[in-house]
Amino acid sequence: MLARVGSILLATVTLTSMVVFTAVLCVPIYVLILLKLLTPHWQRRQELTDLISRFSSYWARGIVAIQTVLLPTRWDIEWPEEPHPRQSYLVIANHQSWVDILVLLQVLTGKVPFPRFFLKRELLWLPLIGPAFWGLDFPAMRRHSREYLQQHPEQRGRDLETVRKMCRRYQGRPVAIINFLEGTRFRPEKHARQESPYRHLLKPRAGGVALTFNAMEGQLRRLIDLAIAYPAGNPGFLPFLGGRVPLIRVRVRMEDLPEDLMQGDYQQDDAYRSRVQAWVHRLWERKDRDLDELLDGS
Repeated sequence: MLARVGSILLATVTLTSMVVFTAVLCVPIYVLILLKLLTPHWQRRQELTDLISRFSSYWARGIVAIQTVLLPTRWDIEWPEEPHPRQSYLVIANHQSWVDILVLLQVLTGKVPFPRFFLKRELLWLPLIGPAFWGLDFPAMRRHSREYLQQHPEQRGRDLETVRKMCRRYQGRPVAIINFLEGTRFRPEKHARQESPYRHLLKPRAGGVALTFNAMEGQLRRLIDLAIAYPAGNPGFLPFLGGRVPLIRVRVRMEDLPEDLMQGDYQQDDAYRSRVQAWVHRLWERKDRDLDELLDGS
């Protein structure tokens, strides 16, 4: 009983600290976003974007400091080499819990540029968080269903070109793009329903990474591949904030991205689609083996 009360109190303190710190950092960030919105000059807008990214990095460092100081969680993070903060990366990770976002902050903050991810255009209209996505130049896209594209073939490829134009804003500046290839959080029932060939992973969606390659037009050169393991079981967000996750293990793999995958038509080119799927399958087989070792404690 006392342990449960202590966990609730710790979760309250941790969450309050994160909310207050976020509210404080939101003031300069949203001032900069407003200035960007009112600035017609392209170069000045890019300079403001860089400032917004810098303050967002301060926010990430603060969140990491809060969870490091307040929580008893032990972190076991294996880096094969030190990444370069001025290089662009594709970041891939398995997805099990909302805690994964805080894990990514813990692992990546200070080592790579402030990360972005591809999002649905509708998310730009969310209160508070939507303007932040816009201010940070998160690539936003409309995702049409296959049925819609069959009825409106003239729309095929238009969204990719729109996202490409957005991603050209990264030219000459480093960026990290995060992609959860499973598309959703791991659950045993989803795993069984998919008949996934992997022990710890859902089937990956190779089309998402192909879209990233094509939209970024060769700007990405290196891969950071994360295997995130919770030996005590997949945690909920509040149990994590309450200090009830004793250990988190992360194994990081780094390698060059294949040049022959940077451009291609995933929908129409069978050979290109097969190459992307084979590459993703190799990564997932390796990640599954890594998770075996991390969960067994070896």
